[in-house]
Amino acid sequence: MTTATKKSGARGQLAHGARDKSAPESLEFLVFEDNGGDYHWRIDAGDGATLAQSGSYASYEDAGQAVQRVRAGAASARFERRPGEVVQVDGGRQ
Repeated sequence: MTTATKKSGARGQLAHGARDKSAPESLEFLVFEDNGGDYHWRIDAGDGATLAQSGSYASYEDAGQAVQRVRAGAASARFERRPGEVVQVDGGRQ
């Protein structure tokens, strides 16, 4: 006796909520003005999480130029782990 098998229409699709690790995550660069009149850029993930935020820039144009430099250099950026080095949250080194 043979049992009929039903082919799933979802074959090849990801489970609900799972992400395809081969597809790059959607990122967004934002330039904004803070309450003090300084400008910053920020990188947000597709889920809304803030991944990076810049220091202050005097103008929207300066912040926008910095965004363009980050975007242009991101593909060739290296990640180096430096054992024993501690970096403070404000960017200073100990």
